[in-house]
Amino acid sequence: QTGQIRALTEWSIAQAIQDQRTLRAHGVEVAIALNVSGRLLVDADFRRAALALYEGSGADLILEITETAVIENPKVAAEAIATYQAAGLRISIDDYGTGLSTLDYLKKIPASEIKIDQSFVKGMLDNRSDLVMVQSTIALAHSLERKVVAEGVEHQGVMDALIDMNCVVAQGYVIGPPM
Repeated sequence: QTGQIRALTEWSIAQAIQDQRTLRAHGVEVAIALNVSGRLLVDADFRRAALALYEGSGADLILEITETAVIENPKVAAEAIATYQAAGLRISIDDYGTGLSTLDYLKKIPASEIKIDQSFVKGMLDNRSDLVMVQSTIALAHSLERKVVAEGVEHQGVMDALIDMNCVVAQGYVIGPPM
């Protein structure tokens, strides 16, 4: 709303690259994920600036995009995603399941990772529909050779169930607070 999303996102990318260098100097190897606004995903000037920051940095960054960002302008979004991936950035579909997810969408968007929305994960032990959605999304993602991240993992029982389903990446309070 303030018109500062581009400057903030560019700053975040530069900071993530610096933070990752610091972590590596201390022996910690970890990818850093950054949310990218749908508006920025299709902005050619932002893409050039982001790639200029990233190229040659050796950083392991993941750009998280929402389904709706891609649905609004699928052709331009797909081209942008391909450009980011060609440069070595990974793409994650954030909040998967909350938008207009279709199998065609998963086929067309070459994301390397799918993040299952917390609205399914949090209730999966109490709600059979949520459990089936989580199980089938994990199976589908693995079949498409994509990584899966479960969002909103707040209890060890949920974490244990996800491990049993072969979902080995999670985020939530059972691991630690947002950082």
